[in-house]
Amino acid sequence: MSVDLGEDFFILPTVLPKMDQKASKAAKPGSPSVTEGQRREDERQSPPHHSEQTREHGANVDVSNNVSDNGKPTNIAPSLGNEDEEGVGTCKATDVDLPHDQESYDMALLALDQGRDTHDQVLDGGHECYNDGDVVAFSETENAVTQITNSGQVSGQGNKVINIGPHSTVTIFDGTSDEPYTVPNVDSPSEDFPLAQCQDSLKSYFKARLSYLQPLAWNEEVEVKIEDIFTTVDLVTRTQQGGHIERRALPSTADALTARPDCPQPRRILIEGNAGIGKTTEVSKLAFDWAEGRSPILEKYDLVFPIALRKVGESQSLTDCIFDQLLPEDVPFQESDLETYLKGNDRVLIILDGFDEWARHEGHDVTKLLTGKIFCDCCLLVTTRPSHTPQLQSLMRAYMRPDTQVEITGFSQDNIRTYVRKFFKGDKEKAATLVSKMDSSLIPTGILATPILLLLTCMMWEEKQDLVFGGRIFPLYDELVSFTIRRHCVRNNIGSNQGIPDNIKDALLCAGALAFNGLLQNNLVYNKEDAVKYCGEDSLQELVLLGILHRQESPSRLNPSDQFSFSHKTMQEYFAGLHFAKRLQDETTLKPTLNTYLKTAQSVRDLENMIIFACARLGPEADVMLAHLVKIYHEDVEYSSGFTKLLYLSRSEYSKCRVSGNEEGFLSPTDFAYIRYQTYMEIALLCFYESGCLSRFENIMLAKGNIQFSNVGPRVYNALEHVLNKIPPQSLRNVKSLCLFNTTQCFVSPVIGYLKMMSLSELNLNSACLGGHDPNTGPCARLAQQLPYLTTLRRLELSLNNLLCSHLLVLLPSLKMLVDLEKLDLSINKLAGCGKEISELPRFLRNLEVLDVSFCKLSLEDVLQIATAVVQYCPKMRDFRWHANVTDPTGKRKVQDVLRGLT
Repeated sequence: MSVDLGEDFFILPTVLPKMDQKASKAAKPGSPSVTEGQRREDERQSPPHHSEQTREHGANVDVSNNVSDNGKPTNIAPSLGNEDEEGVGTCKATDVDLPHDQESYDMALLALDQGRDTHDQVLDGGHECYNDGDVVAFSETENAVTQITNSGQVSGQGNKVINIGPHSTVTIFDGTSDEPYTVPNVDSPSEDFPLAQCQDSLKSYFKARLSYLQPLAWNEEVEVKIEDIFTTVDLVTRTQQGGHIERRALPSTADALTARPDCPQPRRILIEGNAGIGKTTEVSKLAFDWAEGRSPILEKYDLVFPIALRKVGESQSLTDCIFDQLLPEDVPFQESDLETYLKGNDRVLIILDGFDEWARHEGHDVTKLLTGKIFCDCCLLVTTRPSHTPQLQSLMRAYMRPDTQVEITGFSQDNIRTYVRKFFKGDKEKAATLVSKMDSSLIPTGILATPILLLLTCMMWEEKQDLVFGGRIFPLYDELVSFTIRRHCVRNNIGSNQGIPDNIKDALLCAGALAFNGLLQNNLVYNKEDAVKYCGEDSLQELVLLGILHRQESPSRLNPSDQFSFSHKTMQEYFAGLHFAKRLQDETTLKPTLNTYLKTAQSVRDLENMIIFACARLGPEADVMLAHLVKIYHEDVEYSSGFTKLLYLSRSEYSKCRVSGNEEGFLSPTDFAYIRYQTYMEIALLCFYESGCLSRFENIMLAKGNIQFSNVGPRVYNALEHVLNKIPPQSLRNVKSLCLFNTTQCFVSPVIGYLKMMSLSELNLNSACLGGHDPNTGPCARLAQQLPYLTTLRRLELSLNNLLCSHLLVLLPSLKMLVDLEKLDLSINKLAGCGKEISELPRFLRNLEVLDVSFCKLSLEDVLQIATAVVQYCPKMRDFRWHANVTDPTGKRKVQDVLRGLT
């Protein structure tokens, strides 16, 4: 049995007592060594420290803290008082010159007790003391605890770690094994942990539960083989060139854990993605690959713990969550053993799945983990919706900002088609027909990039091949609920010829009330009392049978009871939207509902998906809600501080964040105002699109004469293209500035066709993925067709588009026609060898004031050609940016000599 007096003690006492008291279970931190420089010259004159008294199982242990006033450890042994009233043997401490090698400290082991539940067995020996450097160990058998005189007899099997106070621990070695073993090093708290058994338990669980996924909680027949997951993820890293965001594709989420030049050892990984995009599936794939040993990247982790935050109880510790969600009850270790193992261990990966689904509690272990107060050496991976990214980053920044950020963008278009073919692998004709329909409607919208929506579409198509597909999400959920009801009625022989049975109608109304009130309280899991409050026993049971609500066991072992949740958060938002729409259709509750729940822009952001679903349900009647959104826009959102500043924010990682209410802590007032502005515009646009009601569109979207979106996906661009096609042409003439940038794919292509209808003075398509396509048929060709109509254009920005000389050649004739252009940005493209072509532009664009060709891989000859043309033809030029092309001093001087001609 070994003893460590904890982190507050850098040494063990010279004379240690043998005590006959009971102890309780816990861990043992290591005891660092003391160097000569840590001694205090006046230690013998130091006043005694106040002792700290702890009581465990009826025994008192009085231990003095060996820390000086300045926080440094001393050589004075703790003072252990005389025998106390319960007969605990103690000894006086002595001042000695202790050895300074680590081994001496590690070998000073103290036998305290065995920690049984009964109090009838004690260690004998009353008052015997041990000298510093002695090895003292005890062996526990069924009937006795005996001292081991030969350290070679100490067994390493079935050991117990026992807590005797806040900073003191004991290890009792099992005396049943005959195998020789050495006394473990006190600095290695993990050696006593049954790692192999824990690994076996986890791997068995992952292989049994995660090899096939059941993405629809209401239909256990639907299983998806986890190996057939095709979700594409992008690794987002910050670069120093211009502060822009650089994205690169990852083969798998596990690759986010590998070293990069800017991050040799990823320790804090943040994975974000929109609702239903596949975050939980990615986590499951990660755990499954670790269990199967299929990923060399994951071999560096001894244990992987994926924790679903929506299932975490308010009073649960982190180890309790692990035991509750991942481990069987008969594992050969306790929570305290696991807690000990996790401390100081960098070979453990902890995954917190669904930060946006967790009700935050300040003192909870999850909060402590995120802020680095516990298990800070473990690798941490957290998933969340973008709406909660700022809140999560702010929380983690208190300890360490995420060093790796991964964005799950969903299925690529090719993988959508592959998924459909695999779903219908037994019916190639059905798969081909669905793919054909999708190609002409759903795939271009981007909504099928969301795995759950793609799965639902396949399931509905399997049953009904005459479905009419559009680009809206709401009809998919409507059809899904109808599909679920039909399946339920067929399975239970319920006649549905007369429509939906009344009891199911009532249950659906109850689901709306439950969902709505849950969202208001940020509650995704309901106890039975709350569920019955809104639904009643009968409707609650009906919703469970339908599969709309999922019943699960409470995580509390002390108070086990049923809990209920919707199959997916978007399903809860859908039903909440139906409930909200119903309240708005009642004139007596319309105004109170809007004024109570949608007071500010923040409340709109908090309930954004519910509001979009409600607008879709209301259709033309959504005008009353849209009018309210216009009112909030003018009172709380309207951006009035100028537009130029926003262009710089577009290059910031925060321009992609969805607001959740705490950005003031880490954004400037200007940046924060823009975040609020864009997020609100995005929600408003989707409300117009899903409802089809455009009467208020100009009051928000065109109020300032500009349209700007950064880092949004295909759903937003599809909605934008739709409304631009529906509003009157004269309204489009009011658009003076169009800024669409920072996309992962070329989503802007459909919108480009409307440029000639606008009176643009500014067009910003930075980082819009214009390159990478056929120059003669892709987005560059479409842009070239539109540019000649933009006679009022003054600023054109095409930076970061992966443009090649072939793309520039297509654009060049149209660019020459923009004779009033004042700024042209071609920076950060691959234009090596295009000096002659670019040098032709100044002769036509004589009003240019800014020309940016920096970071374009141009040669010295290229830059000299362009500089000469600028000096010759552009008298108004005030900023010619050519840096990061020519690096040698001689070449730089040559360019500077040419540019001296600029006045």
